[in-house]
Amino acid sequence: MKEYIFKTCVTMKEYNRSKWWIDSDIIRDIRTPAENIKAALNEYRRIVEDKYYIGVSENAIRNKSPMYIDTKSGETKQIGFVITGSTDFEKSNYSGWSKQYIDLWVEVLEITNPDFVEV
Repeated sequence: MKEYIFKTCVTMKEYNRSKWWIDSDIIRDIRTPAENIKAALNEYRRIVEDKYYIGVSENAIRNKSPMYIDTKSGETKQIGFVITGSTDFEKSNYSGWSKQYIDLWVEVLEITNPDFVEV
């Protein structure tokens, strides 16, 4: 079994950034054991929904986009995913709630333990 860490930055969708605001660090780092990245992503989804009240549908997981960085050597490397989620925002006049879509920029790290036999 492997361990994964999910580092998440949350942003509003471009079309509604002027109307709504969300704390980009609302989701703390999530660490979970799993057999593979697919299972870890499903556990991440469950935790985000249960703990942070951000909905991530199965369709959103299927339609996730890869997230890349540029390395020092000039290559691009995938480091995670951009996933669409949704959450409820309180309307400014306190007249209820409005479901809005957000982007979860998720960096995925795999934890490996060093071999201490050689020390």
